[in-house]
Amino acid sequence: MPIKWIGFDLDDTIFNGTLLVEKARQASIRMMIEYGLPVPEEYAIQLLDEIVIEFGSNDEHHLDNLLLRLKNDSKFRIGQEHNVNKYVAAGVMGYHREKVKHFKPFKDVIKTLEKLKSLNIKTAIITDGSPKKQYEKILRLKIEDLVDDIIISDEVAVRKPNPELFTYFLERYNCKPNEVIYVGDRLDKDIEPANKIGIITVLVHRGTKYDPKKLKQRINIKPNYHVNSLYELFKIIKLEES
Repeated sequence: MPIKWIGFDLDDTIFNGTLLVEKARQASIRMMIEYGLPVPEEYAIQLLDEIVIEFGSNDEHHLDNLLLRLKNDSKFRIGQEHNVNKYVAAGVMGYHREKVKHFKPFKDVIKTLEKLKSLNIKTAIITDGSPKKQYEKILRLKIEDLVDDIIISDEVAVRKPNPELFTYFLERYNCKPNEVIYVGDRLDKDIEPANKIGIITVLVHRGTKYDPKKLKQRINIKPNYHVNSLYELFKIIKLEES
């Protein structure tokens, strides 16, 4: 059966989102300290990491919550004399200044997308998240013209790991599951839902946050293929089409 489409997750599949967020959060803390926040950098980063875990990575009030927590902190309590709005503004400035440095596709991305286009295999980004945030990443990565479609979960009101996101894609292009390959970095959100509807799944190992090689717990979800580079997709295509 010929492969008609290859879909890709975005964060930690196309670019190193783990590194970007880590460096940007550290930069936000350093900028807040530069503008007067009287808290050691290491301690503030530790608190911010805790807040991200508790409230989720997509929450928009991490820095506000950090300062609220510091108002009641037993070690480094900040008082009324401190301008928390200034600190938040400084943190946002530091975050955005740093993050733009890390919007770079992994080295195998551009050539892989170009070669797939030359083979007349269509490509799509299928990703979770806020459309504005995800489109910003895609535009900064300069890959919009290299893919044939972009599907962002919040535009269709279905988020991974709900397999309906992939069903939506198949119906949109009238494809059979075995005509589509999906590449992602997460077993739970990328591989499992695509497996459920029969799409050919490829887990790419990037050494990032959710790479099973880095996770301590074992997850009993198996992709059809494991790869360390997107260049390995061309062998998979030959195997599936033979």
